Amino acid sequence: MATEAATDIEVSDVETKDHRVSSGDKRVSDLNYPHGEKVPTSTEVIEVAKGVLWARIPLPWSLDHINVYLFDEGDGWSVIDTGARGKTGIEAWQEIEEEVLAGKPIKRVIATHMHPDHLGLAGWLVERFKAEFWITQTEYLLAQTLWHSAAAEFPESELDYLFRGGVDRKYEPMIRAAGYGNYKRGVYTLPPTYTRMEDGNLIELGGRTWRVVIGRGHSPEHACLACLDEPLFIGGDQILPEITSNVSVYAREPKGNPLAHWLSSLDRMRAVEGDPLVLPSHGRVFFGLQKRIDALINGHLEKLKKLHAWCEQPKSAVKTFKALYRRKIEGMDFYLALGEAIAHLHLLESLNLLERHFDGEVYTFASVGEVEMASIVDDVNKLPGIELRSLSDFA
Repeated sequence: MATEAATDIEVSDVETKDHRVSSGDKRVSDLNYPHGEKVPTSTEVIEVAKGVLWARIPLPWSLDHINVYLFDEGDGWSVIDTGARGKTGIEAWQEIEEEVLAGKPIKRVIATHMHPDHLGLAGWLVERFKAEFWITQTEYLLAQTLWHSAAAEFPESELDYLFRGGVDRKYEPMIRAAGYGNYKRGVYTLPPTYTRMEDGNLIELGGRTWRVVIGRGHSPEHACLACLDEPLFIGGDQILPEITSNVSVYAREPKGNPLAHWLSSLDRMRAVEGDPLVLPSHGRVFFGLQKRIDALINGHLEKLKKLHAWCEQPKSAVKTFKALYRRKIEGMDFYLALGEAIAHLHLLESLNLLERHFDGEVYTFASVGEVEMASIVDDVNKLPGIELRSLSDFA
């Protein structure tokens, strides 16, 4: 999908298939990578803790891998995340089966959330090994909805979303021709049943007890796992070492406020104790959880302040790109950049720092008041429906 902005807007790194936009934040030198530059290969895994193996599944996109973690259960294995549907991913799992599993079956497949790189092969693995499938309810139901909603024609609601964000209507024929429902291409038929994970649940995994810690914003009910027996934390896409996950408003919820959920979730995770080894979905395992949380939050706060100043004169979402991004954007990448721009606008609007106007065609936003950086996260946590239960309540 092309847009009028595609030829002259500088935007940050956008990973189209994996719903991910770079934070532009290079302040990651404080993180400690215990394995240095070493990462798993197609034939070699890395043991990051006793009985916990770090492997990689290739992805056919610009973000070319996902980390998956295998937990030795004695008579079998549990795995977290799967890679996307496709020949490359299946071949990678077949190699793991031959070289790593030692003849023991996969007994449980856990998906942190519903994006294709995380559960795209869950159905295939569950079928192959007659395994259980674990995921949060919201992620499972949304995955089923998206999988079954593939359509040849582009929905009118999706077009309205794009045009009201400032996309030029001259691109409508191109948009319609692209079709709708790419999600299904990256996801094998989902398992028909699942075990629900909920915030605060305790689960046994690899001979250890873990607490489910829900994060929101990048996806609606993303499951992280905090180990209670030793300093380990499965971060999924919620906390990545060098990029930050895309946080977007989507046409299915055009007035959503996902960035509020994202910031509140990260703020909540400051209560994770100690300095655990973080096992992220992309990049290298690392120490420095609290430093990375602070960097992720501060990166968005800086964008919010810059965006507020940029909207001194009313701007559509498309016209805010110059304030938010630095690299040129093209094709489908535009959709993610638009969604994240709208998410930043909606957060400022929810804090009464922007006013929305509608001329019958396009939404524009104009700044009001002053941005107080030090209070934004506290103000976000006071918004209705945003803040989750404190982690200390589960202790």
